Amino acid sequence: MIDSKEIIAGMETVELEPLREDKKKIFEDILKYFETNQRGYIKVPTGWGKTFLSKHIMKKYYDEGKLVLFLVSKNNPLLSQTYYDRKKNQPLFPSSELLSSAQRVDRKELAATLRALGQGKGKGFVLFASLQTVLGKQSSEIKDLIFEFTDLVIVDEIHNFINNRGNDFLNEFGERTKILGMTATPFQGVVGNVKFVDEIAGDMREVYTKTLPECILDNELAPLKYTIAESSEDIFEIFDFEKGLDELDKQDLFLDCSTADRLKKVIRRTQLAKDVYDSMVKQKHAKVKKRAKTLVFCAPVRKRVYGAGASGKEINAFHAKLTSSVFNGEISAQELEKGPEPVLPVNFENYTPEGEFRDTVFISSELPKDEQNAILAAFREIGKPPYVLCTVGMLIEGFDFPGLETLILLRPTLSMRLFEQQVGRVTRLSPVSGKQQANIFEISDSIDSLYQRFGEGVFSGEKVDQVQMLQPEIRLEELFSEGDAARAIEEGKIEIKKVKLEPQRKGKRKGAKIRETPVRLPPTSIRAKHFSRLLALTEEKDVGAFEREKRELMRATLRFRVRELRDAEELAELADNINKLRREAYEDRRLGDVSRQHKPKVFGEAEWLLKLQALNSLKYNGGHLSMPEKNRILKTLGFEPDFRKMDKHRLKCLKLGSAQKTLPELVKVLGFVSRLSSPKTYQFLDKKKKDQWKREFLPAVYWGFCFIDDSPELKELFESTEWDRRVKNIIRQK
Repeated sequence: MIDSKEIIAGMETVELEPLREDKKKIFEDILKYFETNQRGYIKVPTGWGKTFLSKHIMKKYYDEGKLVLFLVSKNNPLLSQTYYDRKKNQPLFPSSELLSSAQRVDRKELAATLRALGQGKGKGFVLFASLQTVLGKQSSEIKDLIFEFTDLVIVDEIHNFINNRGNDFLNEFGERTKILGMTATPFQGVVGNVKFVDEIAGDMREVYTKTLPECILDNELAPLKYTIAESSEDIFEIFDFEKGLDELDKQDLFLDCSTADRLKKVIRRTQLAKDVYDSMVKQKHAKVKKRAKTLVFCAPVRKRVYGAGASGKEINAFHAKLTSSVFNGEISAQELEKGPEPVLPVNFENYTPEGEFRDTVFISSELPKDEQNAILAAFREIGKPPYVLCTVGMLIEGFDFPGLETLILLRPTLSMRLFEQQVGRVTRLSPVSGKQQANIFEISDSIDSLYQRFGEGVFSGEKVDQVQMLQPEIRLEELFSEGDAARAIEEGKIEIKKVKLEPQRKGKRKGAKIRETPVRLPPTSIRAKHFSRLLALTEEKDVGAFEREKRELMRATLRFRVRELRDAEELAELADNINKLRREAYEDRRLGDVSRQHKPKVFGEAEWLLKLQALNSLKYNGGHLSMPEKNRILKTLGFEPDFRKMDKHRLKCLKLGSAQKTLPELVKVLGFVSRLSSPKTYQFLDKKKKDQWKREFLPAVYWGFCFIDDSPELKELFESTEWDRRVKNIIRQK
């Protein structure tokens, strides 16, 4: 423990490697921002160097004799990694302390140190702490002193502080304390219930941002190849849907291994991951006699596993253990076909009989800390086993290993934050390992059955978006929605492929023949396929006012993008199909009076909003296209092929498809929506008023979103912090 007298006496110089010129500019911009603002955050991908930048900011305040708090939610490894100077094996800041559950600290001495600093008796000091420890009963005095004397708080992974105790903690600081958040993913939650860092406080603003494609183009992160391997399994037969589509309200789906048949399917799916690894990673590196380090994110399992475990107990991290056995060759999908029941190892082992690590190991929270540390230390050693590390929920955040070359995803995720964090594990540059490219392989399952099994249920809540988020291509479009992803793809720095493994003919070398096909972004054909399923479900329905169907169809239209003529051709075909359904609805004898009145209008509004979105995409994101190409796209969409008349075409869509025929009408209605949807107002509306809000006014938000850049009033309205989260989710996920 550092004595307060030592602080008064003086301290050693803190040595940091200098910042690059571009980061010096960012460093200076952040300091300038905090001259007039109290809170802000930076958003940069994992591996960009935000922690290194934060050390320079800490040093600036430290050298000025100020108190700095470096705060994390609960990730103690991340905390200690920042606290220590690895090269010198000592604290980075001589006058500092580490306060966490893993570190024993004399809290009375620490309190005396903080009090001395607050009274101006010492020089700079940096406290590295976890939120959980600061909020503990033993730290109450320290917490009060932190609130009183801290000059700067740097919050790593600030997305973990949204609308929780961390949020409340940050809001207790007074005006003297500056708060800088750092994150790669400034949001939390699954589709339909997303919370953003800006919601921590009214004055929390983005100070700096850089996207993953931009970092790859600037050689700050490794080039990325993303490969999708489609399994032959139905997702409904692999994962647990006991609670129906409500299972999609969580970050992950849970595997169902409770019967022999389901366990076989899970093993076959895991075997596909091994086959892909053997063919595309292991064999490739065998030529250079160097095995790439590979991390596998496995899926959680909720129920007891068939044929394993005792007294009905669940097996912790079962899929990670199963995957390690499959990769080590203990379990084979081919062997499953020889008997009616799968046979699992009695014990899952990480070690060979000689006590060495096996080529593939698993890590889980039940393992002793010493063993976990030994596994991670061995995994970080290039050229030595283990080469493959399997885990379920560990290592998603804060795991820093630049030498990691390959990532395998065996878990579908409904959280973009979780997905981006997983991707960030493998994109760091590594001069030590000589990594040339980051490789990600995802095993994807068929989701078609969900529409058949749950029917109209997909229109409840946000289920349409959640179902589609199970598709890797949809997540990848979201991941690359910002920055110059198109240029990165064109230059070959980002590759997205689908792979199919085909058995070799007799007499050929062992292994599978690899067939790769490029994946297009935007994934228009996939989105059109899902949209057609929604149309089919709507067409089958013959009662009601089709309110839910209308909202979800409109929401889905705003997901489409036009990047080239082929996208326009697919959307034109989709619009023709909608128009056909609209005409048929007028003649549908199944419909009663209410349904006959509303159903054609639902299809009509969806058709014209779809065309409007296509035009918006062409206008605002079509800079890479020549004028003749733009005009061909306009003609394909059914408009006069004259790009100069783009705004006229867009207003035509509004007039033909919307209840509000002009922009002034739209501005007026959305102003009313804003007042109605504010948290202060919405909670007092009765059910009838809330139903009216959803039915009559919420669809106007979709139309208004398309005209933000045409109306200063709409722009101001949509950027307002007063909108209810339901509306924010519509706006900010586009």
